[in-house]
Amino acid sequence: MLTTELSPFISPMVREAVSTGAVTEARITRDYGRKDEAFQRWQTLIDDQLIEWGRDPSQLADEETQPPSKDTILRAILVARGLSRADCPAPTRIVADAHGGIVFERHEGNLFESIRLLADGSAEYCTFVNARLVDREFLPPHRG
Repeated sequence: MLTTELSPFISPMVREAVSTGAVTEARITRDYGRKDEAFQRWQTLIDDQLIEWGRDPSQLADEETQPPSKDTILRAILVARGLSRADCPAPTRIVADAHGGIVFERHEGNLFESIRLLADGSAEYCTFVNARLVDREFLPPHRG
């Protein structure tokens, strides 16, 4: 019998619902099965960029750069899914850094935010307003 292994590089199947217009104030009926713009943007970044990187991280290699490992890419997919589920705005772009990490960047008006996932499992969150650093948080690697 043929079986398929679950992979973190495959998005879960999306369930669609029939909209009836009944009880539209309740969140579960108002939003269930609908894909808003931010959710679509997150899905596009996960499906078209991160999953593709996961299939072949060497495509990001350059003479002087280290591509992200599959573990770092998996962590980026999990972070992206979590931020999407938390209704966070999608990043403007996701880029690989020169040291094997992945950076989520969002630019809106005078606000710039970045989440840097480092190769060692740690992360850094920065917020800039008018190009001035106003918040910086460092998260050590999760050891569990």
